[in-house]
Order: sequence, then C-alpha cells, then structure tokens
Amino acid sequence: MYSSKPNHRVMFFLRTGFIIFCCFLSRLVSADEMTNSEIFVPQTWNFHFQTTLLPQYHGSFPAVYSGKLSLNPGSELATSFTATAFLGVKVWDGGIVYYDPEIPAGTGLSGVSGIADFSNGEISKVGSVNPTYNTARLYAQQVFGLGGEQEKIDDDQNQLSVSEDVSRLTVIAGKFSLPDFFDNNAFTHDARTQFINLGLVDNLAWDYAADTHGYTLGVYAELNQNDWSIRFAEALMSTVANGPDYDWNIAQAHADNLEAEWRYGGDANGGKIRLLGYINHADMGNYQNALNVSPVNPDITQTRTYTEKYGLGLDWEQTANTDLGFFGRLGWNNGATESFELTAVDETASLGTVLKGTGWGRGDDQVGLGFVISGLSSVHQAYLSAGGYDFIIGDGALSYAPEQLFELYYLYKPIKSIGLTLDFQGIENPAYNQVRGPVGIVSGRAHFEI
Repeated sequence: MYSSKPNHRVMFFLRTGFIIFCCFLSRLVSADEMTNSEIFVPQTWNFHFQTTLLPQYHGSFPAVYSGKLSLNPGSELATSFTATAFLGVKVWDGGIVYYDPEIPAGTGLSGVSGIADFSNGEISKVGSVNPTYNTARLYAQQVFGLGGEQEKIDDDQNQLSVSEDVSRLTVIAGKFSLPDFFDNNAFTHDARTQFINLGLVDNLAWDYAADTHGYTLGVYAELNQNDWSIRFAEALMSTVANGPDYDWNIAQAHADNLEAEWRYGGDANGGKIRLLGYINHADMGNYQNALNVSPVNPDITQTRTYTEKYGLGLDWEQTANTDLGFFGRLGWNNGATESFELTAVDETASLGTVLKGTGWGRGDDQVGLGFVISGLSSVHQAYLSAGGYDFIIGDGALSYAPEQLFELYYLYKPIKSIGLTLDFQGIENPAYNQVRGPVGIVSGRAHFEI
C-alpha cells in the first residue's frame, strides 16, 4: 500500500510530542469534570480534539510460502499516529457546519497488508507514512423538527449540545465517513477507544465508499422517531481500488446505502438492531472474468468495467445493565466483483462483550472480548488460489480456510480525558491461508481527547 518508508525521526518527535502534550493538557482537566458535563447547556459552537498513538508488534510465525501482499512471517513492529480537531458552528436554527482537520501518520504491520480483518482499524485507511494534512470532514447539517416530544442531545465530537424534536428529519451534505452514520454500534465502532481490529470496528462485508483516508463526498438523510430510524446516503466511489481520487462519472459511479434501526427496551437494559443494505456502482474488476482471461496469475485490474457490488449487514447491541453490554454483526456481499474500498471480506460474523470496571472500583475502565470469522466467495477463493492479488491480501497461492480471530483488551483511564490500552489479538489463517500462521499481535494504545 505504501511506496515510501516512514521517517523515523519525524515519528520519534511525534511520539515525544504526544506524551508531553497529553501531560500538559491533562492538568487542565478539573476534578469535577463529570459533574460539569452533566449540566445541559445549548451551544452555538464547540471544539473537541483527539490524538492517538498505536504501536503493534507480532513475533515470527510459521508460513509455508509468502507473496507480495503477505503478512511478514518475521517479527515486526509498526506504529500509527493521528491527531484530529472537531469544530462545530451553528449558522442558523437547525443549521450547523462541522469541520475536522486531521493529521495521520505511520503505517500498519506489513504496510497494511496480509490480513483481511486488519489488526489496526486506526491506520487501515491512511495514505502516507509521514504526517500529512487531511480534511477529514467538512459538511453542513440541517435538522427539520417535526413537532412533539423533545430530547436533549449532549455535546460531543461533531455534535453540538442542542434540544431537538424526537421526531425529526436530518439532512447532511459534504465530506464525511459513512460509518459516522451507519453500523454505529455503541460497544465496538471506534478503534481509538474500543476494539482495535478492523473486523470488530466495522462490518467488513460492507465495502463502503471511501477514499484512501476513509472519507467520501455525498448526501445523507435520516428520519428519526421514538423507537426507530431510517437513514440513506448517496456517496462518491473511488476511481480505482483504495484510490485517493473520486470518480465523478456519477451516472455510473456512486454508492447507495440504506439502513433501518429498531430500538427496544429503553436505556437501562435495552438494545438496538440495524439492518443495512448497499449497492456500489463503480469501475470494478470481476474475479471470474480475470480467471477467464488468465487462469494463472490473474489480474483483476485488467477486467475493470462499470458494474455493481451489493450486500447486506445486520448489527445488534444489547445493554445488560449499566456496566455490561453485548454485540454482534453479520455481513454478506455477492463476492463477484473486486474488493474495492475497504478490504477483502465477502462474508463475516462477529460476537463480543464489553464490561466496565465498576466491580473492581474503576468505573471508567473497561475490558472487551470479541470474536470474528470471515470468508470469501468461491470465485474469490479461486482467484487468489491461481495467484491473483487484491489490494490488501495475496500470498501468491491459497490453501483456503476462513480467517478467524479474537481480541482481548483492557482500557485504563487514569483521568477521563486519557485512555491507555493493552490489547492482544490472535489470528488464525491470516488472509484465509491455513498454511500461514497463526499469529499473535500485541498492541498498546495511548489516546487523549478533550
């Protein structure tokens, strides 16, 4: 994925600056922060900031053979870094503009390749190993109240503290990330504060529209009611797989996303179920056509034409009590066309739980355990077995088996604004290859936010 190597001097100063910055800003956090945050005050603007440092290491593991996009079977260390500001400004009643400048840097293990359910969801979509500016989000939001009961929405990243009708229509246009609004599981959706593995952060059978950094241009609409919501987005696709540029041939290249959400049981021990469907229209290759052209070492990029990729996703979250929650996901796509925007997963299932540390006197800490199993369509398997490559995986051959993993993490919160995480992932059959691995990955994570 990367053509250059990281500037280690730059990364050293980033890591050192991160530590100094967190220590300085942590002194600004008052002891009664939680009490103050519980006071509802409508806002006309807000500002948030986050920075995350995430090193990962794996030792050597057995591998009968390797290809150009294999996980390195030798020991390896990789570090990622992001810093993001979140600015929101109310421009008129119901109208808000959000702007998120971001600086990502670093890389993932083996240059972010060799595992379909990639081990670092924070770095899976970063285009440069050295610090570069990126406009992560810049969009306008308009909320149309439909009357009736109101609810107070708390201050957060990309969310002003406001009072809105429960029954409302929200319309957004601009640059954003589709997972900002879809598949938004409360227990596993943020690699900066929850599970780290991409297969637990997102439903990876949903090949959502995204540029190299993970964002797109589009429009989004959501109708919200007391116990259900329905949301739709139309977004731009990339010109090539995992590419930085958008395809402006909108008649033939666009992404349709539709999700229905049902909420039940209330806040104390309730849950949510989301059903997602999508169709991507883009200049994508076809696995069977690639095999027809070249039965040995096929190249899917040589068969690109405007076509469709479609799939379904199911997302579930359940609050057992104030400290314990459970989650699960199922995902499937047709698996005939190129893995294009996210990773090489055609079907997936995940299950897990998150427990807060109230029982041992640390209510802001949490421990999480999750499991994922992912697979490929039969023609996708045949393509890789013949020596083909996707943009993220390819061992030059394939002894197929589903990719399986578990992740266990502990998040320690010395104060509310700082989180320190120790994380372990065990991955069986990396890149669906049973003659490679298993591999164990140890991660540390330092996260600061205001």
